[in-house]
Amino acid sequence: MYDLDKILDEVRTKYYASTTLPRPNILWSDEHWTAINGKYDLYNNQITISRALNSNDISYEALASVVYHESLHQDFADHDRKFMLRANRFPNYKTYSKELDEYLSDYSLNLEYDKITADYSKGKNEVVFVIIPYLEDFQNAFTFYDGNIYIDTEAEISNVSKSNLTIFLVDNGEKYHIVAWAENAEFFKFQKQILHGDFGGLDFSYRIWTLRDNVKILFNTTCTYAIGKKAFPVSLEADKFIIYDITSDVIQEDLKYVNSYCEGFYELGMAPFAIEIAAPYLQLAYKELYAIAVNEVGFRGVWAANALCKMDLNYDTLFNRADALRDSGLITLAYHEMKKAYSLASKNSNCAVELIKLCAMVSDFSLGNQLIKELSGSIAVDEYLANSIAHLQK
Repeated sequence: MYDLDKILDEVRTKYYASTTLPRPNILWSDEHWTAINGKYDLYNNQITISRALNSNDISYEALASVVYHESLHQDFADHDRKFMLRANRFPNYKTYSKELDEYLSDYSLNLEYDKITADYSKGKNEVVFVIIPYLEDFQNAFTFYDGNIYIDTEAEISNVSKSNLTIFLVDNGEKYHIVAWAENAEFFKFQKQILHGDFGGLDFSYRIWTLRDNVKILFNTTCTYAIGKKAFPVSLEADKFIIYDITSDVIQEDLKYVNSYCEGFYELGMAPFAIEIAAPYLQLAYKELYAIAVNEVGFRGVWAANALCKMDLNYDTLFNRADALRDSGLITLAYHEMKKAYSLASKNSNCAVELIKLCAMVSDFSLGNQLIKELSGSIAVDEYLANSIAHLQK
């Protein structure tokens, strides 16, 4: 109904247009997003707007405020004070935000999952229902690190088919709510840990892991599908898990829900295909692009660093990319990039320090100890470096 390209052009003419990135592509989402109005992706310079907003019940101006909001994300990553000051320059922005929230809330309540949108059951032998902690903060049970997603649970699960669909539940006292699912997860009966905090990374525990793209996590507002506790054996509450054959009659309604869910997913981590993509900045001077790259954070930092390396592959740009990858939790890739930077660095002590920390994380004791020997005695030793040296010299 609405022409998004027309709205975008109007927004760029009247209100905001980035000077460092070209006009973004814009399109409707495939799914009926109800937890978010839209999103902007830097790696492909694209705005996606929830197809739920393509309705006569939404005013043109309200939809334009969404397009404006996402346009700002070309240059502003976070919803911080600087971003909100810009956002509120759009006429009646707060009024439209309220209108959109109320509309999407009602839309979600009345949305019928009447179409199969995926087949997560295909090729699976077993379905594992797992209770995870945190209830309202259930997304904290999932950690993206080094390209995988790790899941925290008390369930001591073993002897599960590798071809499994795992459905994650939270216990609200009366019912269980489905909050996420994963394909082909691997289970550990005993809790495992990744302890990189002493070296500048993360510390966390897990009993389940799988590839990032195998996990679908719902938004807090869209996990409305509930299963009565009497539908499960009483052992679920104590054991925190139960396993069914994929063909079991008692879970077919649950599988139908999973395969027809259409309100969008909470995105955790970076998709593998996007890691090497360079953000499509306009033809900027090297110094200008360098300033952008070193100040971007998270995954945006990786895409900006890729663009800088594409312009000029040298020690500084490789070091910046390695640092961006590490900050994004992509530790193994960061380690390999930092090694490339070090090979161009003529034994740069700052690069050696950061590479030692990464060696501690990936357990490369040989290279780590070689680098320690090459460090000059005058180098400043921070806590992460001291811990890394101690670990590598055990």
